[in-house]
Formats: sequence, structure tokens, C-alpha cells
Amino acid sequence: MVISVKTNKSVYYDIYSEFYNVNKFRELKSIMHHGDNRLNHINRVAKLSFNVSKFLKCDYISCTRGAMMHDFFTKEDLTKTNTKYNKFLKMHPTIALNNANKYFEINEIEEDAIKTHMYPITKEKPKYKESKIVCICDKLISFYEFFRFELGITYVFAYIFCVRVLI
Repeated sequence: MVISVKTNKSVYYDIYSEFYNVNKFRELKSIMHHGDNRLNHINRVAKLSFNVSKFLKCDYISCTRGAMMHDFFTKEDLTKTNTKYNKFLKMHPTIALNNANKYFEINEIEEDAIKTHMYPITKEKPKYKESKIVCICDKLISFYEFFRFELGITYVFAYIFCVRVLI
């Protein structure tokens, strides 16, 4: 009898494939986000959330799925809701949650991760450990993307900047 043990990479890509099979989700590849595309941003946040939640022995599937849906919206969605940029930061979690409910079956943890990932800009605090992980991972990845893609600084220089200036 052969017992197959899945690697973390194959478990992650099993989760990822559910999302990538949805056309609207694949559209995110054409939308700029932090100097790259939104699909790459989501993938980075989801991979980090997966690894952190697995390390902390949390519900890594719900955590990863919540991260996969945290920015699940297109420019068309913003136009439909008439969201102006100054309200974008507070409104996009709701738009992403509506899309998530429309295309996927989601649980309470995933819902909370999506709608609270912009805390403290939005008022609602994450209730679950997994939601907190997504919230923190999104900020870390956004910080990385800002330095890497917007400013063109490698992570080594970003790290040096943080150590020398912020600490």
C-alpha cells in the first residue's frame, strides 16, 4: 500500500486552482495593484497566509481561501458601485465579499478575513486568528510591493531602510 503525502506546495495549489478556474478571478491579472497585477498580489498574500497559518496550526485552508478572496474585485465592480477613490479603501472589502459570495461558497472565517483585511482603516476588527493573519500578511506584502515595484528597491534595501530609519 502506497500512502501519498502532499507537500505544502501541492496543498496550496489545490486551493489556488479552485479560484483560478473562475474567469472573473483570472481577470485580476490585468489590473494594476501596488505596481504589479492584483492576481500576483493576492497570490503573495495567500501564500504567506498559508505558510503562517500552517506554522501556527490554524485553519490554513480557510485562511488561505480568505486571502485568495480579500481583493477579489475588478474595475467594473468599482464602476457599478460608483466607488470613488477616496472611499475605495473602506469599500473594497465589501465589494470583494459580494464577489466571493457570488462565485464561491464561503465560511465565517473566510468572510471575516475578507471584510476585515483593511483594519484599522475599516472599523471592524478581525474576529479569528486566521482573519488577523490575512490582515497582517496583506500589509506586509503591500509594504514589500510598494518598495519592490513602486520604488524599484529590492527587499535588501527595503530591509536596510526599515532597520536604519524605522527602528
